[in-house]
Amino acid sequence: MEDKRVDLRKISSEELQKIKSEALKMRDKGVSNKEVARKFNLDPSVLLRWYKKHIKNYRQPYQVLKKGRKQGTQKKLSSHQEDMIIKRLQKYSDILDKELVQKMIEEQYKMKVPITTIGDYLKKWGVNSSFIKEFENEFVENVGVDDFLSTKKEIMKRQGIIIWVTVMNYELEDGTKIYSISTRSVKNKLVFKVYKKQVQPHDLIEFMNQVATSFTKHLYAVFSTENIQFRDNSYCFDNSENITFIHDS
Repeated sequence: MEDKRVDLRKISSEELQKIKSEALKMRDKGVSNKEVARKFNLDPSVLLRWYKKHIKNYRQPYQVLKKGRKQGTQKKLSSHQEDMIIKRLQKYSDILDKELVQKMIEEQYKMKVPITTIGDYLKKWGVNSSFIKEFENEFVENVGVDDFLSTKKEIMKRQGIIIWVTVMNYELEDGTKIYSISTRSVKNKLVFKVYKKQVQPHDLIEFMNQVATSFTKHLYAVFSTENIQFRDNSYCFDNSENITFIHDS
């Protein structure tokens, strides 16, 4: 069969930028790497490289904020306020969600920030459902759809639930480093924790123990080891009473 993939070396920089922009927008919306690559006749590995760089270099929620919101939603945090809220989130020991962040900002600054804007800030800080979906798509593609479906079938037989967990390292323009763990809990609700330092395996275990209290079934927590530094073999994850950890290496 003839290869119909676009030869990126033979198109103009303007056309390349257009393809790249449209493809990344689709990835941001949760469309899989394979589907987007097929739509634009791209090599999937090239698209995946673009998107990883796009995620790594993401700094400001400008694409959303520049479009504007409904009346009364134009308030945003100053740089100092944003810094103070991040530090407060890092000190918070329980699991967070958008509503809790909204409440913290209102309590500290007497400012009612809409949930949609809270979502923009969280994405800026590396916490967003689209990142979780991105990891899910990549994991399934890497292990193979057939192997994943057979594993999923086995988990369902055991009355278990697969839960996707992202561990993110982010750096803002001012050099502030933000580390986080996030997942989707009951009713697909985004929950997360923010850390001052690199996330360690014990942080992930503690996070999932807190998440598990929302479920009655056994959880199979899938995560990537890319942003977790394993020190020795003592950090291997074994089955526990309520959680089985599955990683990609």
